[in-house]
Amino acid sequence: MKTIKNLLFVFTLFILTSCAPKVMTDIVKTYPVSTTPENIRLYGLNDTVPNSAEVIGKVAVVDNGASTNCKYDQVLELAKKETSKYGGNALSLTEHKEPSIWGSSCHQIAGMMLYLSDTIINNYQPNSFIEASEIRKEKEKRMRPTPHTIYANIGYAWMTSKFYLPSGASGNPKNGLDWQIGYEWGSKSGFGCGLLYSGYRSSYDISSNSINVGLTYVAPQFVLKQKISEKWQFREVLGLGYFGYRESLKGESASCSGLGYNFALGAEYLLSDHVGIGANIGYIGGSLPDQKNAGYQKSDDERSGIFRLSFDAGIRFYF
Repeated sequence: MKTIKNLLFVFTLFILTSCAPKVMTDIVKTYPVSTTPENIRLYGLNDTVPNSAEVIGKVAVVDNGASTNCKYDQVLELAKKETSKYGGNALSLTEHKEPSIWGSSCHQIAGMMLYLSDTIINNYQPNSFIEASEIRKEKEKRMRPTPHTIYANIGYAWMTSKFYLPSGASGNPKNGLDWQIGYEWGSKSGFGCGLLYSGYRSSYDISSNSINVGLTYVAPQFVLKQKISEKWQFREVLGLGYFGYRESLKGESASCSGLGYNFALGAEYLLSDHVGIGANIGYIGGSLPDQKNAGYQKSDDERSGIFRLSFDAGIRFYF
């Protein structure tokens, strides 16, 4: 019976702790406990702290993956308890992530645990905490993905699908010049959207004439960016839109269109706050209507469409 009670106690303790958010601290200095958690002075994200503020450590309360007791007042209480435990008497918040459908369902906070010898704020006297805070905020700002980007790329592409040439034709239209122009908007978290225009050109010969082959793709984009340093950032894009095919010869042309899709992986290097360079590898595919009297026999399991792999590089403008 005693064993069963012990197991129930351990199980209950596990359930309670798994529901609690994770508390992380980085302690620099400690003082004797002098202030209870409920009396810890709180400074919000945009509040100015007293000139005497001394940082004794950092605290963060985050989602452990299965947290439920994580309302704003609950995570704030946990941060205040840590501040009190190490002798602090004030807490200055540096970050507050609200619940989001894209991330955690919990409030998550981070802050500086402070010891105040007084609560005087003098804007005409040096304030080391404010200076350090401004440096930190500027660094955090530089680590955010670029919010607005206009880009232009040029490169080479290879069709991965079959391309049937008319009888008597020669050449290799499956390899050709590829280019892209686009705009992207990104949020602070890195999620964003954009618009892409992509073109492709190649040719083949028939009866001493050169037939120009052109592909056009225009589509809205879903964008995800990650900035790994102040100069480097990665991006992933996915889109769905218009796909067009065109052949032309001496002013005459024939075309068809259908639904297309694209995805790409890229990297960018910021030369300055407003200019950068980048490269990406991508894939664009599109379905096209069946062509009657095309001059070739397509098997029953083949679909009409063109798919190409591309490598492009170019310039970026940030604003």
